[in-house]
Amino acid sequence: MSFQSLFSSPGYPMNHPLEALRVQLDSFRKLLREATFLSLTHAERRSLEEEANLLSLKLTSVEASFLTVGLLGGTGVGKSTIMNALAGSEIASASHRRPHTDRVLIYRHVTSHPLHHEEFEALPWSEITHEADPIRHILLCDLPDFDSLVGAHRKSVLEFLEHLDILVWISSPEKYGDGRFYEFLGMVPKARENFIFVLNKVDLLFQGETPEKGYEQLDRVFRGFEEHIRGQGVKEPLNFTISANEASGSQQLSTWNRFVGFRHEIFQQRDVKQIAAVKTANLDVEIQRFFSRFEKEARNLETFVGILEDSLKYLETQRPSWLQTGRDAFHLWLENQAKPGLLEYQGEPFALVGPGYVIALAFQLFHGRGTNDIRTLDASSFKPSEGIISVFERRFEWVEEHMGHAILQQNLAPSFLEKLKERLNAKRNLEALGASFYSALAAHADESATSRFWGFRVFQWFVYLVVFVLFLFAIGGEKAWQDVLNHPGTTPVIGLVLSMIHNLFDTKGLAALGSYALINLFFGFRFYRRYRKILQRGAQRKEQSLKQALSRLWEESLDALIRDLRELKNEIQSQLSSFPMPQVPNVKNSVLPHGASSIEKAI
Repeated sequence: MSFQSLFSSPGYPMNHPLEALRVQLDSFRKLLREATFLSLTHAERRSLEEEANLLSLKLTSVEASFLTVGLLGGTGVGKSTIMNALAGSEIASASHRRPHTDRVLIYRHVTSHPLHHEEFEALPWSEITHEADPIRHILLCDLPDFDSLVGAHRKSVLEFLEHLDILVWISSPEKYGDGRFYEFLGMVPKARENFIFVLNKVDLLFQGETPEKGYEQLDRVFRGFEEHIRGQGVKEPLNFTISANEASGSQQLSTWNRFVGFRHEIFQQRDVKQIAAVKTANLDVEIQRFFSRFEKEARNLETFVGILEDSLKYLETQRPSWLQTGRDAFHLWLENQAKPGLLEYQGEPFALVGPGYVIALAFQLFHGRGTNDIRTLDASSFKPSEGIISVFERRFEWVEEHMGHAILQQNLAPSFLEKLKERLNAKRNLEALGASFYSALAAHADESATSRFWGFRVFQWFVYLVVFVLFLFAIGGEKAWQDVLNHPGTTPVIGLVLSMIHNLFDTKGLAALGSYALINLFFGFRFYRRYRKILQRGAQRKEQSLKQALSRLWEESLDALIRDLRELKNEIQSQLSSFPMPQVPNVKNSVLPHGASSIEKAI
């Protein structure tokens, strides 16, 4: 299944930022369930699945009808006064003070639905209802003073901040130089474009001073405030200089008091699409961080593919020399170990008859072999020796060691090496190769040659029969044989037999018997020599056949090794092709516009 096929779901059009994030997240959740990730442990994969499920819940909650705005600042910067000024009435009072420094106060309109979202469970919170209609669709979150947070409380607040849509950073002329404020700013993992920075209590700079002196002090403080913010990676901060206390009164605002612009920026009318765009910007940061884990996996897979490609190229170039090394090892092995056993086994005189067979037995007895061993094959003599096995073992081990070293050198996870060893399994392949060698040798050794010697056996019987007939003619006498041939019958035959018995024990008969025995020994010895030559030629043919068979087995084993590596490379490449890293839609530039026209343009 291609990665592109994952990007086809109904709902928003694909160019909608919320739907694009949803589709991409769903695709990676599917990959987490189905794909093989070599860089991720089981625990990391389970953690990513949980993170993906949480992000999916957050995407679902993006379509909520309210916007969450957090106000964060140090002690005494006037957060409560700012909230009252924004609401146009007193919604935050002294009675709302937190019993604990880590508690969040959430101000909700009485007509809005109660809070049931999981993200608000990351930190203790209290809900306060109000009837200020201007902020009917806004959740104002009064966060604990950052300078009172330590240890686990600070971590919990940072986790809570991830669920806010807009975060208002509040400081004052007395506190704008506090380094802890900007250190805390650098720790927040949110879209910087959804930050608003407020310098409150600016009226203090004008008290008892001339307007010119006041503006001079304001310019100095404002520039320092902005410079600190930019130092934390916020390149174009949205800053407002205000006096919430002045805005809460009925008097006309001073020209330097930009509270109206600040209030307009917060409370401008946003429809569901606008709120979704703001929320999507924050989720963009989280999802980018989530996708970065897959980018690392993709890079590691690409590195692994490179290692496989380099190894395949090397094996292809070394293949001819490795094959020749195998042939040389076979030749030495056959000459020094396997061939003698084959010849000894093939030397059993099953194709000899008569005197030739007796002569063969005599030679075997002379060389120390008994008749009981004639048809016995010592299979152990055909088992590949440690020497020849080591020739091939070194090749298999080299592949594993060479690639394993490359994997470690590239700092890939141990699972890559485990995957490689699982696929190559040098021990299994070596055992299979040894078994194939043994089977090929045993098959050649046990191959019956009886059918090839039937003519030779018939010829021996014919020669021995002719010699025997001639012996009979010699001891029967000429007269007895003529009587049988001229007058066939019982009496002439009996006479011939009696003549043979009589002549056998006289001087001529004994001479004929000795000649018969010598002739049989002569032909038996000739047949034995001829049989040995036939065996030698057969052994040479069998040796060549064995070399070819064993070389073919080694070539097939080497090709199987290369094929396994190529299949593994194709498998990883196929995974990579269905695992491209998508570009998360950038909605940051349109999520916190400065006016209605820019909102319409962005949405």
